[in-house]
Amino acid sequence: MNDATAPAAPAAHAAPGAPLPARVLVVDDNAINRKKLRIAVTRLGHDAETATDGREALRMLAERSFDAVLLDIVMPQMDGFDVLDRMRASPAMRDVPVIVVSALDDETESVVRAIELGAEDFLPKSFDPVILKARLEASLTRKRFRDQEKEYFGRIERLTEAAEKLERGRFDPDSLALDDLVRHSDPLGRLAAVFRGMANEIYERELKLHRAVATLQGSFLVLAVGLVWGLTPALSRMAAGLGSNPLGLAVWVNGIAALLCLGIACYRRRLPRLGWRELRFYAYWALIAGILQRMTTFVAAAHVEAAMLSLIVTLQGFIVFAVAAMTGMERADAKRLAGLLVGLAGVSLVLFTRFDIAAGAQNAWLIFAMLLPLLFAVEALVLAGKRPAQVDIFASVGLMMGLSAAFLAPVAWATDSLLPLGPDIGRLELLVLLMGIVGASSLLLAFRLVATAGAVFYSQSAYAMTIAGVVWGMLLLSEELSPLAWLAFAVIVLGMYLVEPKRNDKELVIKRSFVR
Repeated sequence: MNDATAPAAPAAHAAPGAPLPARVLVVDDNAINRKKLRIAVTRLGHDAETATDGREALRMLAERSFDAVLLDIVMPQMDGFDVLDRMRASPAMRDVPVIVVSALDDETESVVRAIELGAEDFLPKSFDPVILKARLEASLTRKRFRDQEKEYFGRIERLTEAAEKLERGRFDPDSLALDDLVRHSDPLGRLAAVFRGMANEIYERELKLHRAVATLQGSFLVLAVGLVWGLTPALSRMAAGLGSNPLGLAVWVNGIAALLCLGIACYRRRLPRLGWRELRFYAYWALIAGILQRMTTFVAAAHVEAAMLSLIVTLQGFIVFAVAAMTGMERADAKRLAGLLVGLAGVSLVLFTRFDIAAGAQNAWLIFAMLLPLLFAVEALVLAGKRPAQVDIFASVGLMMGLSAAFLAPVAWATDSLLPLGPDIGRLELLVLLMGIVGASSLLLAFRLVATAGAVFYSQSAYAMTIAGVVWGMLLLSEELSPLAWLAFAVIVLGMYLVEPKRNDKELVIKRSFVR
């Protein structure tokens, strides 16, 4: 236990210019010697704590920090030499200065051994307080200098780590962790401020460019998805006019898409090994997109005008936005909601110039067609949150379409709905082949869009689908479109810009190299 046989004199406050008070550990098995040393240290203006043997001293050194140790050599159980040996083996204790105190006869040999084990100095048992002061203050001065040196080199090491991060392209100011270094007014502090300022300037500039590129890429993918999928209603109406049925058509279209995508994945040697978790995802995706969504599209396209069907699809944007906002999948703000509304207004303007909505298809088929945007929205959210990121995109789409074709084929065979094609290549065969290519392409683009820009931004493809559906209807079905409708494209583009892709700023790595 700590020696408390006599009250210690209060530590004096350091006078201006005097050394700062230190915490000193006195280790001696003799109570009188402990008391003598403790009082002497306290009178020098320092705080003193005591330990009765080497084991207690090591425990106290491990529990809290000390600035110096006055260590007796001859003690039971563990002598001063063993304490020195243990201290030098410990990274937390090795820098604490030790002054050995001994009354051994072979004093010179003991001092030499103690210094070899790391002791800073030597003090005889019958010490002069002036000598104690001189040797203790010298040890404390060296300790403070070493502490300052360690702190300084530690700051240099952190600056070096920050420089390495910059060289690797990690310009995010938060990742550099230089805030506390910047508060120093010395040259290292100023250098840290330069590092952080440079990193912040470059990071903000590159971040703006990254966001602009992401928006441009996302907008291109949106337009591509809309352009490709926009063919589906027109091609479906053409196939229905040639006597096809939705179930048989879905089997052929999904099968062709699966063969195309899996063939590319096989050529690229990207066919995956799947576990039960991945298989469940592809089965779920096949049910949503390959079966329900495909069948709804083919059935509705036979009874609802292509442009009207495309307009209904735009509702997926609001569904995706609401679900993503409520689940926290993506941020929800007024700007993105305004983008959705602006885009819908632009599409409505397009259709207003071409169609009289009041004279559209029968209400029952219109209500049935409302399933389509819901299925698109569910697909987008599933892809955004559950897709296996490690599986190749072609393999993913091919597996999904193959599963859906495998699920539908027995039903089509049992209901005598299989679509007889070939062996001669006619208009229907070419149309089904084109629909398979279109189906695979639109899914590949949609998969990429959701992965890079997020589910909410993907929903903007519904606007492009509507425009593409109208344009393809004009080209393939000889429909006419008022010139005023082209004005709405600017409104749709504005809507897509307001929604913008989801932000992923923390993953931004700027590819720069400062090494020649």
